[in-house]
Amino acid sequence: MLRLPVLATAVIIALLATYWSIAQITASRRLASLEPLEARGSYRITLDFAPERFHQVRLQEAGRLVEVRGSTVYMKDVTPAALRGIAAEYWVRDVARWNGS
Repeated sequence: MLRLPVLATAVIIALLATYWSIAQITASRRLASLEPLEARGSYRITLDFAPERFHQVRLQEAGRLVEVRGSTVYMKDVTPAALRGIAAEYWVRDVARWNGS
């Protein structure tokens, strides 16, 4: 009787762990060319689509959103931890350094 809920819970935990692991691996690959990361850097973040309000708010939590051009967001003062979190998002296509001007 208790076997089905335990099995379902185990499957859900395994799926979440797999999703999180894949997101971390993807983030590492996206940021590999940027190493070493600056303490507070400026970055050009390209999304798979034009950012909506949700995406802009999420990015603003990580640093200063300076400008949005099409599907590219320009940001300043982004910490390495925040950049890793952004790079792990499935809707982020590319992350590159930006000179800030």
